[in-house]
Amino acid sequence: MTSNQCIPWQGNLACIQQNGIVIKSRHSIENEHVFGPDSDYTTLAISGLNLLSDELTINEVRSNSLIDDLTLQACGYLIDEKAEWTINCNSDASVSISNGEVQSWDIEGEEMDKDFHSSIQSAWKAEMDAVSQGAFVSEQAYRSGADSRMNFASQQLGDIRIWPPREMIGDQRPEQSTPLSQSGTIESWTKLSAGGAPSEFSLRAPILDGIGTVFVRMDDGPCGVFLIADDDSGEPEIGDKVTFAVRRLYAQDGLIRYGLKAILS
Repeated sequence: MTSNQCIPWQGNLACIQQNGIVIKSRHSIENEHVFGPDSDYTTLAISGLNLLSDELTINEVRSNSLIDDLTLQACGYLIDEKAEWTINCNSDASVSISNGEVQSWDIEGEEMDKDFHSSIQSAWKAEMDAVSQGAFVSEQAYRSGADSRMNFASQQLGDIRIWPPREMIGDQRPEQSTPLSQSGTIESWTKLSAGGAPSEFSLRAPILDGIGTVFVRMDDGPCGVFLIADDDSGEPEIGDKVTFAVRRLYAQDGLIRYGLKAILS
């Protein structure tokens, strides 16, 4: 593992050290780092683990009460209190993932408007407490398909690559295939106006000036529609490449729903 290398990663800032990694929100208010509009300790932890897993095999971790363990497990990381790797949540909107000692580090963030940050956090809280007026998805239904959605699990049926996996009736039965590569190309995009956004986004859409979505053809073939990360201020263009990261999608029935969002290149 390369020591003390700090890089931008999935919309965050990551410092790779000898014994692990510290991953921090890139946003700050008056020089203090704060979470972005759709990130939290859980999204940072998954982002950091994904980066570490590029070089190491990490199957089990010791988690923290501020992390959504079921989402962590859906992404392929089992929770074990005796695991070698430990996740610690820090007060400066950062997470350390290590099998030894890692050092905190200072880096200048991107200044976020204080009123915007306060408004978006208040909207999330209200969304957690609100009764959904849109399409209700039970926790069981959300959890049952989370692993295939977040890991790009796919199936192979002859020459056809299928994502997400699905049950099929008849003689043709697809076989499990390797996960899709987490990159693709924008074929179309749109932005839902604040007034036209589904109820799950109605509290945050006016603050975000609408909800951006992209239709993406994955490098491995299948297509899908994805929300754009809420802190990505760039405007998508057809033909642009995107990567993906786990972020907050919406809250429903008192539960934050996580999923993959597009990160504009």
